Amino acid sequence: MIVYDIVLNGEIKETIKPRKNRLKEIYAYMQEQTKLMQAKYGDNVRIKGRIVY
Repeated sequence: MIVYDIVLNGEIKETIKPRKNRLKEIYAYMQEQTKLMQAKYGDNVRIKGRIVY
C-alpha cells in the first residue's frame, strides 16, 4: 500500500492513505490533495510517498 506523508518544516503533520490501488486513480487523488494541503499549510509543504506492507 502506498501512503503519503505531509511534511512541514521537517515534521510529519499528516499521513494520507488513498483508498484506490490503481496508479492513475492515486495520481488524480494526490493532485487534488496537494492543492488542498498547500491551501491548508502554505507553500512550504512537501509530500513524500512510502510503501507500507
